[in-house]
Amino acid sequence: MDNNIKMLIVAVVYLVLDVVWIFLNIREQNENIIRIQGKQTEITYKRVVYIIICYILILLSLLHIAIPLTLNNIGNSDDLQTKAYKSIIYGGSVGFCIYGIYNLISLIIYEKFEITLALTDTAWGWFIYSFITFLYLLLK
Repeated sequence: MDNNIKMLIVAVVYLVLDVVWIFLNIREQNENIIRIQGKQTEITYKRVVYIIICYILILLSLLHIAIPLTLNNIGNSDDLQTKAYKSIIYGGSVGFCIYGIYNLISLIIYEKFEITLALTDTAWGWFIYSFITFLYLLLK
């Protein structure tokens, strides 16, 4: 399969899974936002632009850091289990770091930011980057 097609597939899968994740956790996110700033955030045109830029950066980190890092550490003789392990170690570590840094900075800046939310979101970053990296490796 063409590399650009593989990148498009994993990008779409990431976006779909992340939107599902957000909607599954929207109540906790909204409670945290209200606890921190006293009101719900309004979605404005400017915020939509920021959301788009954020997703572009996330996809760039997946496609140009997490996946290549994993590919550089996979041998020709690696079996499926080893590829899954290396997806978790290499691809997942990129997600763990990106989501972890964001959540730790939020804990530093916002006194009322919930640590359980930070831990859950960081674990999500590790999982989704591991999964997307492994999915890329599975595509022939």
